[in-house]
Amino acid sequence: MMMKARISYAVARQIADHARCQLPCEACGLLAGTDAQILAAHPLRNVANSPRTQFQLDPREQLQALKAIDQAQLDWIGVYHSHPRSAPIPSQSDMNQCADSGLLQLIVSLEGLKPKLKLWRVDRDSAVPIELEYATEKTPDDEPALSPSQQAAIVIVAVAAVLILLIISFTLLPPAPEIRPTS
Repeated sequence: MMMKARISYAVARQIADHARCQLPCEACGLLAGTDAQILAAHPLRNVANSPRTQFQLDPREQLQALKAIDQAQLDWIGVYHSHPRSAPIPSQSDMNQCADSGLLQLIVSLEGLKPKLKLWRVDRDSAVPIELEYATEKTPDDEPALSPSQQAAIVIVAVAAVLILLIISFTLLPPAPEIRPTS
């Protein structure tokens, strides 16, 4: 049975946009989330000697991103990088560079018209594909839904605002004309 992980469209779009902005070089960054849910991406600078064909995370930026992930009460679950001119399959260099097989590796291919994202569990000897599902429901990075009490407060304020406008409108009306009987 193939392992699965979820990512929101917003985070996937953020990663793909970062990859496009770094062309012709490889983009890279950290993935944060919980278990098999990618909830956030932290773009980092690629400091590799050959950034068009390799990636190396900027150590200072990586430390800052890890602190941000910790403050958000998420886990560091992987890294991402792009392949500007090849398929989203780990290269031998990607596999040799992998220090922790517990981390996921998301690869963004820009070889076609649309970015293609593929998720892997990589170690020095193998790369195992992981099915990537796109979440359509809201995630913690999306705007939270309003609670029933917040919804009720909004309705009450809206009704009060309409009543106040009506009262002000009636007070600003000119007085009704007097009708006098003719004699």
